[in-house]
Amino acid sequence: MNQITLTAQVRSEQGSKAAGRLRRAGMIPGIIKRMNGDATLIQLDAHDYDMAMRGHHGDQLLVVIDLGQTKVSALLRELQHDVISGKVIHADFGEVDMGHTVRVEIAINLVGTPDGVKNANGVLEQDLRAIHVDCLPGDIVESFDIDVSALKIGDKLLASQLNLGDKYHVTTHADAVVASCVAADEEIELPPVADGAAPAAEPEVIGAKKDDAAAPAADAKK
Repeated sequence: MNQITLTAQVRSEQGSKAAGRLRRAGMIPGIIKRMNGDATLIQLDAHDYDMAMRGHHGDQLLVVIDLGQTKVSALLRELQHDVISGKVIHADFGEVDMGHTVRVEIAINLVGTPDGVKNANGVLEQDLRAIHVDCLPGDIVESFDIDVSALKIGDKLLASQLNLGDKYHVTTHADAVVASCVAADEEIELPPVADGAAPAAEPEVIGAKKDDAAAPAADAKK
């Protein structure tokens, strides 16, 4: 993945009013959670942020935050969006040590046409959209391409069967189903009803009251 560099400035003001002023000025308030437990409040130019992140769609991306005198390697942990415009209104980052592994969630893209779909009219079902792995920050990718062309009808691809290479240790449960190839459901056709035929009688509900026509007979026995 190409390195993503974000230019930011340290900010001292905090609170909803200060954040509102920043947004009206075209800035995005954010925070970097440092490895020592501290937090650095930052602000990013909204336009520059959008340009830097264009084409990147991963949920947890490795970025370099340029603060002027120092640069911080961090994971983009969470974004908050405006519910109406969809624009980013806050960004949370977590500082990382490039020499130590981190646990991240990476999207899964299924590639290839399963044998069961191609030759037996089957259907490919994707059960997991992302996988959890441990890896070095520099090895984080936006998605994994998983080949499913060998799947036949009834086959399942489990998390333990993923071949992601030595750089990645899968932490998702080994028996979790990533994808499966199943037989297509046959459409059930009901027999046609002949013209003039009486509709099928509805089943009697136990405990239901009899209709009003039976009421006089019941009264006569009293």
